Amino acid sequence: MSKYFSESQCRICKIVEALVGCEAEGLSTGEIASKISCARPVITKSIANLVHLHWVEKHPRNNDRWRLASKFSQFAQTITMGLQQANQQIQQDINNYNKIW
Repeated sequence: MSKYFSESQCRICKIVEALVGCEAEGLSTGEIASKISCARPVITKSIANLVHLHWVEKHPRNNDRWRLASKFSQFAQTITMGLQQANQQIQQDINNYNKIW
């Protein structure tokens, strides 16, 4: 294992992965703990950090459940736009190289 490995940072990533696809109903702290095999108090502390970063939010219809915040949709849209711009540039390059002089 790398000397740069961090269990707490990996736990944060695992929480995010556990919440993907649970936007409609969210997950409780206990459900997250079960999914990633971690103690509930540790999950609670990690979620507090994710909330501070606006990555996770309380579910609007159930205060005992968590879901990914809209920031992840913004990430996805930004990535999609970047890929579309890159694709347009590649297509322009292809068109430029394919011109017959």
